[in-house]
Amino acid sequence: MTTNITLKPAFEALKEVEAALANLESKCCRPERSPRMKALADTLDAARAELERVGREDHASGEALARLADAGAQIGWLQVGCCAPSRLPHYHTMLGGLTKTQRTLAKATGGH
Repeated sequence: MTTNITLKPAFEALKEVEAALANLESKCCRPERSPRMKALADTLDAARAELERVGREDHASGEALARLADAGAQIGWLQVGCCAPSRLPHYHTMLGGLTKTQRTLAKATGGH
């Protein structure tokens, strides 16, 4: 059975993603991006909630993966729309954190 102990690196990676998003949002000069950043934060919260259910509910790992994929798409949209190269490291951190979360989940659940 998967436990939060085996998923600890996934939770830590999500925390890094959330910190990078908060940093990015605090420096954003385009107010129209704010709703998209809020939506991304909500998606990350949903991914965390699904991760917490992994091992207890059958479909939680699939739901967590779907939320992570959705977060990646949202990050991609924001990155392509970003006007400042100085913000690219935040996007790199966020995408790397999602990848670490996905790989940790796959390892913990016997996925690919």
